[in-house]
Amino acid sequence: MADPPRKYDIVVLGATGYTGKLTTHFIAQRLPNDLQWAIAGRSRAKLHELAAELRLSHPDRSQPTIEIVDLEYQKQVEGVVQQARVCISVVSYWTVGTTVVDACVRHRTDYVDTSGDIPLIHSWIKKYHETAKASGVALIHACGVFAGPEDLLSWVAACELRDSFGESTKEIVLAVKELTSDPSGGTFESILQGEADQLQIDQANESKDPWHLSPIKGTSVSPQTNMFHLRKDPDLGLLSDSTVGILTNRAIVHRTWGLLQGSRSEYGPNFQYNEYQSVNSTLGGLSELIKSSVIETLMASPLLLRLLRLFMPAPGSGPDIKQSEKIPVKFQAIAKPDNESSPKVFASFSYPSGSYHTTALFLSQAAASLLYTKSLEGGLKGGCLTPATLGPDFLERVRSSGATITLSSPDNKTQVWRR
Repeated sequence: MADPPRKYDIVVLGATGYTGKLTTHFIAQRLPNDLQWAIAGRSRAKLHELAAELRLSHPDRSQPTIEIVDLEYQKQVEGVVQQARVCISVVSYWTVGTTVVDACVRHRTDYVDTSGDIPLIHSWIKKYHETAKASGVALIHACGVFAGPEDLLSWVAACELRDSFGESTKEIVLAVKELTSDPSGGTFESILQGEADQLQIDQANESKDPWHLSPIKGTSVSPQTNMFHLRKDPDLGLLSDSTVGILTNRAIVHRTWGLLQGSRSEYGPNFQYNEYQSVNSTLGGLSELIKSSVIETLMASPLLLRLLRLFMPAPGSGPDIKQSEKIPVKFQAIAKPDNESSPKVFASFSYPSGSYHTTALFLSQAAASLLYTKSLEGGLKGGCLTPATLGPDFLERVRSSGATITLSSPDNKTQVWRR
């Protein structure tokens, strides 16, 4: 039996936050002009202010309806979610995120978020994956600058290695070339809430397992670094094992691997993902390692986080938008085959407008992919999924919105990815 018509194609929950605002502007600018959509949140004044901003910036584009909803009340959340075909959730995931996921599963509304909290995603997988899978509801997690491009680039490279050379992928080595990670006020509040949550405390050690989110266990993971946490790659150069998002990114990429294993889209049985910061020297690598160690220490201490809160942006605000637009996001990756004598595949991702703009791009285009196509990789129909499971349609939407994604074959002939 077909679902009844919905009032909205897309609803953005948490639209007045820093990430939410950027996402709504991206929707207004990039998605089809006949889109029926809504911005939702608690503050009527902030929503009207955002709506006026959208009318001023995009006067000839589709304008959203305003929905007032207190996210702490399940019935109010369900009342909005059941009217939409796709929900973009940019809320405080530790406080009200589960309420939104639950409503989407109950009302068969496809869903996208940017949550990168491994314990929280793991709890959603345990509670909702099978139900969502059975009802055909796609829940796309971690679809932001952390995990989104990394997952998509890993999938692209592994696909090319399999389809063009008939090889399984043994390892994806990803180098972060350019990426800023200054938190918005809302992001920092989420970090604070997560560190104080009992679920985060209980799963602190389990979350470090590289395969914690994968439905099947993979091979032993080795970063292949020296005593200074450096790796010298013949193609990517000197790499430092010091990226802030490695645990989340690896867990998401490995979940994609597990979801696709056994299908025609599988990467191969011996797959692992490793991620590094690209550095110019041993001294530069040590500097990055010290920086990441300081961040890890802060993240592990609720007291230090509360002190740091005094210097952070207020919720709803964040890095200067004009300045962040000038700082590109760049990744390079190599898919290394099981057979060492076989060719490697080189892949790259770049976007010119900064971390939060990249997140807005991924959220809006993932929602568009679910809305207009919903052609998932590996025969998947629903469940707790990952950005790369949206497949070629999502990739093309990201690319056509300004991101550059390239592949390089062994003869150095570079091409823009098309499948």
